[in-house]
Amino acid sequence: MKFPIFQNRSPQDPEDALGRMDRAVHDRNHRLSAGLSVSAEFGSVQGALVLTQGNGKFLRIKHVAESSLPIPESVASGCREVVDGSIKEVGVISQLASDLAEIQANVIERLKCQAGRYVDRVLAVSLLDPGVWDRDFDGKISYSSFSDAAKLAEICGVSVIDAYPSRDLAVGGTGKTLESLPYWMMLADRNSKIASQSRFLVSVGGDCHSYFLPASDGLDAEVPLIQRYPTVGISFLELCFEQQFPEVDWSTRWNQMYVDGLQVDELLRQWHQVNEEGPVNPAELARDMAEMTASYLQTYPDQISNVVRTGIRFISEQCIEKLVPNETENFTSDSSKQVASQFRIHGQASLSAPTSRFLVDVPQRFEPAFLNQFSQLLGNPQVAAAKDVIDGMEDLQPVVAAVLGLLHIDQMPANVPWLSGANCQRILGRVNPGRPSNWRQLIRAMADFQPAPMKLKDAI
Repeated sequence: MKFPIFQNRSPQDPEDALGRMDRAVHDRNHRLSAGLSVSAEFGSVQGALVLTQGNGKFLRIKHVAESSLPIPESVASGCREVVDGSIKEVGVISQLASDLAEIQANVIERLKCQAGRYVDRVLAVSLLDPGVWDRDFDGKISYSSFSDAAKLAEICGVSVIDAYPSRDLAVGGTGKTLESLPYWMMLADRNSKIASQSRFLVSVGGDCHSYFLPASDGLDAEVPLIQRYPTVGISFLELCFEQQFPEVDWSTRWNQMYVDGLQVDELLRQWHQVNEEGPVNPAELARDMAEMTASYLQTYPDQISNVVRTGIRFISEQCIEKLVPNETENFTSDSSKQVASQFRIHGQASLSAPTSRFLVDVPQRFEPAFLNQFSQLLGNPQVAAAKDVIDGMEDLQPVVAAVLGLLHIDQMPANVPWLSGANCQRILGRVNPGRPSNWRQLIRAMADFQPAPMKLKDAI
């Protein structure tokens, strides 16, 4: 379902996002920047060229144009081995980072081509990658960006901003949950005249995360009360099917199996029990659930589609349970209106504003199935794909990267302390200068903007 702002677009507007971007970018009140993200399993590099208006917490994303390239298996497998700790030789790691930088540079060149005559207006490229994480014997977390940002800046000529988790870690945070504030800036109701409708986002992946995105007109002095709740994701289904049927490519079959399958109530009950009583660690929980699912398939080998249908129902219920008032109350209602009226963030008795959208961000191979399941649970008017909120957006992650980069340029802290565990808010990221002309343009953009005043205790 498209949002009304795009349904009511003027007939004089170009039909494609690039055309509308070209029409608007000549206005010096608009800025062009780019974001790059590397998928969790190093399968591909996604890029987004983003046109924005405003600065800091008044930033508005107008149009997005995206591009992506797959990462060759030889590079991807090496990167995964580095993350797993199998490869520790500095020379090998450096070579893999260099190879990855060349793929990232090709995506940037594609985005620069889409910028056309305004290619010199691209302020910076913001980079997100899975990175290399470690925890030492006393629990201290360390992080190192896997990408060679200096080489990338040299190849493409544009300044590169990366290493966002490092600054959050330095002030006692986990380096995680940094997507929360960008999600709020991208997807929340931020109407400057009257912002009244809160939104919820479910990001479906190996692990799922549910977000509460409060409405705001931008005049709030403090960080909006964003909430984030992790739940079990699709990893246990994928792990089970990879182990049981290693010779089958399931990437294009999930949606059809969902349509063909039937819900198995007994299996659903067993999953809920394992989820409640199983280990807290997400990887261990996914492994336990995958083993239980494999045992069920060995007993009933003809119920593959039923397992998929029930699994998607289970994951959807887990996400929605995080948004109903009573954490101990099982989700059993079949009434869409009743469920929709129960939306709350945990620990809050009531919401003063009605829900405007329940947004779903899900991999393409699962998208129709999850949109259908959430629509059944909540009612069609409540559910929409998150990518429909912003014109031209297909993948949220490179846009998240671009927003983090713009927050760095606007000198606005981007971490949310109560989510990451940090002691305070800090400006995130580090800049690797591009060629002199781009670097000077970036410095001028940072110097021209006057950040909002801060409390003395926050500024010190």
